[in-house]
Amino acid sequence: MKRFSKLLSIGGICLILHLVIATQAHADTSLLHQTSSYSVLGAPTVSVPLINRVLAFYHSPAAGKGQALFDDGVKYGVDPVFALAFFMHESSFGTTGVAQFTLSLGNLRCISAYSCYNGFSSFPTWEAGFDAWYSLIRVVYVDTWHLSTVEQIIPTYAPASDHNDVAGYISALESAVDTWRAGQIAEFGSVHQVPTVSSTPPVITPTAVGPTANTTRTPYPADQYSILGKPSVDGAFINQILTQYHSPAAGKGQLFFAEGVKYGIDPIYALAFFMLDSIFGTEGLSLATHSLGPLPTPTTVTCQCQDFHGYRRYATWDASISDWFQYIHDDYVKQMGLTTVSQVVSIYLKTNDTSAIRFTIKQIERRVDLWRNARAQTPSK
Repeated sequence: MKRFSKLLSIGGICLILHLVIATQAHADTSLLHQTSSYSVLGAPTVSVPLINRVLAFYHSPAAGKGQALFDDGVKYGVDPVFALAFFMHESSFGTTGVAQFTLSLGNLRCISAYSCYNGFSSFPTWEAGFDAWYSLIRVVYVDTWHLSTVEQIIPTYAPASDHNDVAGYISALESAVDTWRAGQIAEFGSVHQVPTVSSTPPVITPTAVGPTANTTRTPYPADQYSILGKPSVDGAFINQILTQYHSPAAGKGQLFFAEGVKYGIDPIYALAFFMLDSIFGTEGLSLATHSLGPLPTPTTVTCQCQDFHGYRRYATWDASISDWFQYIHDDYVKQMGLTTVSQVVSIYLKTNDTSAIRFTIKQIERRVDLWRNARAQTPSK
């Protein structure tokens, strides 16, 4: 995400500290420890085994790194349960988006001490990524800006001005914190039911996977949001949304509309998936792939794309938009007979986490409703 806070370099952090007056620099940090149970400050409220089991359950490439995440929390005086929550919200524990390549817990923007990958800091190890995140939270947010609770941190960390859902972010973090402090993993029961983490890191698989890879999974029941049908928004409206969010695909609204008509898919759904996957191409893997969604590398030569670490990479947004509609039509609608948001999302996402699937379904359908209402209220020219 585009966050001002993530643009800070290590050198910038040091400069800020030098600018803080002596009385502030030596202020009693206990004043920052709010009565809120969501203050990031404090001793760990989760154990190393719990952290490891959470990472293992979600097939994180950082599985087995619980001790490092825990130790850094102790080092910086930040409860590691919050690091775990940010890790989940930013990249599903490193399993999606650019974090798969940058090894960054918080998708931090480029900082001088590390290499830069498509605008994001790239770390040599997950441990280095953990430390950088803790340092940012403690040194900048807590000690310099005096922000110590989730409610205080998120409006700056993920500001609404960058099209972030601040309330949703806060709610997701606090819900995760409550869940893990209770010894649970989402809605799957006690953490102790999860197998002990393996010493072998899990293999990273694409966020969106084709039907062949999902033959053992059962789609969700159909809901009332059918992706098939005539366009409920026109090219001009789509362009308005893409321009508002500063999308690199701005101006492609008519192509969205035309491809939707061609394949019988309402383009409003392509727009909603595009927003959920990468905020219209402004963050994550899409910055490198020009992809409407993280589609897996095809086994055929019909796609005008190249392989990029198992994902489809396009030379133009036009090719990406056209391929997304064809992929959904051929693989989901025609081959599997999946025509509603609930059915498509349950297979489109590679996760078996029902919380993540339901959240995505809800977000897509909510966005579709908002746009349809906005379109209905727009005077016809």
